[in-house]
Parts: sequence; structure tokens; C-alpha cells
Amino acid sequence: MSSFNDGIIYVYEEIIKKNSFGVKENIKSLKDLKLLDTYFFKEESARQQDITFARSLDKKLTLKISIPYTDNIKNKDCIVICNMLYSIIHIDSSKSQKKTFIYLEGIREIERADYWRRC
Repeated sequence: MSSFNDGIIYVYEEIIKKNSFGVKENIKSLKDLKLLDTYFFKEESARQQDITFARSLDKKLTLKISIPYTDNIKNKDCIVICNMLYSIIHIDSSKSQKKTFIYLEGIREIERADYWRRC
């Protein structure tokens, strides 16, 4: 049985905002996101094939994690760990292992909400 004790991830959906020119604005704070779910996670080691796979998609693998099995997370969702925003490169769910592996690319730090605890 795996223990997911490295921290908590927050899964968000982006609230699309456009500026006066009709261009999509970047996510700057939690106000630009809608919370979908939270999960405990375990940090996994990235294999060379994981790094190569991310590069083939023109992405940089910043963090690989596992969470308890779920099929509720989508590639278009955003992940926040502490105050770091990540995009999802790939999701690999394994019912037999009872885990979902998530490959993440770090985007930027976002403004913290007042109620967030220190990480």
C-alpha cells in the first residue's frame, strides 16, 4: 500500500478571462481558478523515458507525482502545490496499482490567498 504523504495538491479549472483586446489573460492568482478537488500526493522519481516523453511534447518535466487512483483529473486542469502553478503534461492512471501518475510542468508562482498555510 502506497502512502501519499509528501503534501496536498489542489486541482483547479481555469476561469477564462480576456483583456480589452480579446486576448486570454495569464493566471495570476487563485481568483483566476475554480477549485475542483484536493488530493494527497507522493513525489515520484522521473525516469529518463519520462523526461524524453515530455521533451517530445515540447514540455519540461518539473515534477512527477502519484495520487490515489482517480479518473476525475483532465489534462486541461491546473495543479497548485503551495503557491506554484503547474500544467499537466500527462496523466497515467493505473487501477491495478491504485495510483494515478501525473507529470507536471512548472508555470509560475501565483499570489497566495490569505488563508493558505505555509508549505
